[in-house]
Amino acid sequence: MIDTHAHLNFKEFDLDREKVIKRFFDAGGEKMINVGCDLASSEGSIELAKKHKNIFASIGIHPHDAEKLNEEALKKLEELIAQKKVVAVGEIGLDFFRDLSPREIQTEAFKAQLELAEKHKKPIIIHCREAYVDLLEILKSYKTSGWRGVTHCFLGSWLIAEELIKMGFNIGFTGAITYVKKPKIVKAPLLQDIDLAESLITDEVEPEIYKVIKNTPLDRIFIETDCPYLAPVPHRGERNEPAFVSHVAKKIAELKGVSVEKLEKATSENAKELFGI
Repeated sequence: MIDTHAHLNFKEFDLDREKVIKRFFDAGGEKMINVGCDLASSEGSIELAKKHKNIFASIGIHPHDAEKLNEEALKKLEELIAQKKVVAVGEIGLDFFRDLSPREIQTEAFKAQLELAEKHKKPIIIHCREAYVDLLEILKSYKTSGWRGVTHCFLGSWLIAEELIKMGFNIGFTGAITYVKKPKIVKAPLLQDIDLAESLITDEVEPEIYKVIKNTPLDRIFIETDCPYLAPVPHRGERNEPAFVSHVAKKIAELKGVSVEKLEKATSENAKELFGI
């Protein structure tokens, strides 16, 4: 199995980073992509990748830090992308949930890094939260026909996922799919003379993300941890780590009605093909 989105150079792993890495490989992990979020973490990802044969790096400026993508930072990314073990640009994108950078600046930073990836023929790792419509508009505004990449921690609708797949993107799922809440539908009473409190009928319906998982072809699915965040059940509330990606694979396999072995094999092949690892 391949964890295609980890942040092992974050401070949460300072005390036991090498032990965490060993646990992943001892548990059947094959390879890992360590993802940059700013210049410092991008450089850290490269250094970590240099130390481990089966760890690879991506470089980029997260939308939270979009205001930091000035001319000097872009020049530095140009230098970093030439490093041997850099396999992608990311994570880049839009975050209209936290809005830690102005939206127009997020958009410009995203576009600049899309162009960087295209120039160097690298796939992209996209972060998108509550901005999928804007994301699609930006991607479709380019005339290129060769987009390659993965939408990280996807929690959007099937309509959005379908559009991204048509454009050539893959869909990445994290531990968030293991604890998503089921929405409920409240049915109104059919007879007016029945007491309202007694006549309400509540049905559980399937979460939209389950529909996305079931409909997404096996050859477009990626499994991720986003560690140290989003630990899956049964580790929710703990620090996440790459070895826990097996729980993401298990949940997806269950929803798609395939064996865990088949799911892990398919997602590993997907990652190898996209990132060239």
